[in-house]
Amino acid sequence: MSRNRTGRIVGRIARGLLIAFATTAPALAQMQLECRPFPPPSLPDRATFDPATLPAAGDAVAFLNGETNDCVRCDLKGAQLQRRALAGADLRGADLSGASLHATVLSKAKLDGATLIGANLDLANLSAASLVAADLQDALLYRANLSGALLNDANLTNARLSEARLMRARLEGATLAGSVMKGTNLAAALLVEADLQLGNFQDANFQGAVLRKATLTNAGFVGSNFTSADLTQAKAFNADFLAANFADARLTNADLRNARLDGASLACTNFDNALL
Repeated sequence: MSRNRTGRIVGRIARGLLIAFATTAPALAQMQLECRPFPPPSLPDRATFDPATLPAAGDAVAFLNGETNDCVRCDLKGAQLQRRALAGADLRGADLSGASLHATVLSKAKLDGATLIGANLDLANLSAASLVAADLQDALLYRANLSGALLNDANLTNARLSEARLMRARLEGATLAGSVMKGTNLAAALLVEADLQLGNFQDANFQGAVLRKATLTNAGFVGSNFTSADLTQAKAFNADFLAANFADARLTNADLRNARLDGASLACTNFDNALL
């Protein structure tokens, strides 16, 4: 092995050791605890959406008049639907671009393949709703309730989800690039192969979340909680993890080159084969 290559490897190891031990005395005391590896969680089958399965377009006029809660493939661009009770509604493939759904109840609603570009969903209740392959670019979801929602392959580019609740939500393959999710609760969420690059996730809660093969490049996670999270093979090049909590987290084979880990809690963190 060449002297230069040896030097680079030693440098990486030294950097990892400095990061791991650049903590306060209480944190060092915690690191003396016995670390018990947790088994990786088994993942459910990934939900998908096929637009070819949708029925004919519904009656938009009847829907807007409140005569029905179902409007598959309807043109509802700019519709004023704030605070409306639409629990269980079938709006698959509907175009709700620019619509106002502020504080609307959409729990268990079907919005697969729906277009919600620029829609206002602040304070909306979307718990257990299905938004597979939905387009939510630039949507507003401040303090929205998306707990248990299906967002597989959804497009949330530049969406605003600060303080939203996404506990146990499924976001496999979802695009969250450039999104703002400050203080958002993503505990136990599934973000396998999700794209979080350039997003702002300050103080977000990822406790127990699964981010296998997720892209976190250039994203900000200042003060975020990754306790017991699974980031196996995650790409976090140049990510900002200042003061983040990675206690008991798994970062096996993750790419953390140029990432900032100053002040991070790394007690019992698994860095096996990670690039630092």
